[in-house]
Amino acid sequence: MSYFNNLNQIVDSLEADASTRNDPIKRAFVFDGKHLTANVGVVRESGNALHTQNYHDELLVIIEGDVDFRVGDEVRRVSKGDLVFIPQNTLHGPILEQGQRFAALSVFAPYFDRSRNNIVWDRESPQ
Repeated sequence: MSYFNNLNQIVDSLEADASTRNDPIKRAFVFDGKHLTANVGVVRESGNALHTQNYHDELLVIIEGDVDFRVGDEVRRVSKGDLVFIPQNTLHGPILEQGQRFAALSVFAPYFDRSRNNIVWDRESPQ
């Protein structure tokens, strides 16, 4: 593991982790520590990317995009440089219109064990 990474290079050459290849948000996991995990998530298609993490709080640093983002019942426009905090068990995600792109550095705590089903996609939830 390298202690240094460049966010722009990660976004440009995103090699999605196998565990996220079929997800609306493609993720490249860049750091794993004892108590946290950092990844870069990219959304390049419009549609429903809303989801919940039942075991993790999440902090986002917006890298790319000028999109609406939902956390719980609140929707705000976010763009490069914005920070978003998402408590565990809170429905959230970018809301992309046709042609929009979104990328963010995401820090999960506690550690994000990729062998578990950590994310529940809104489209999979019972209505």
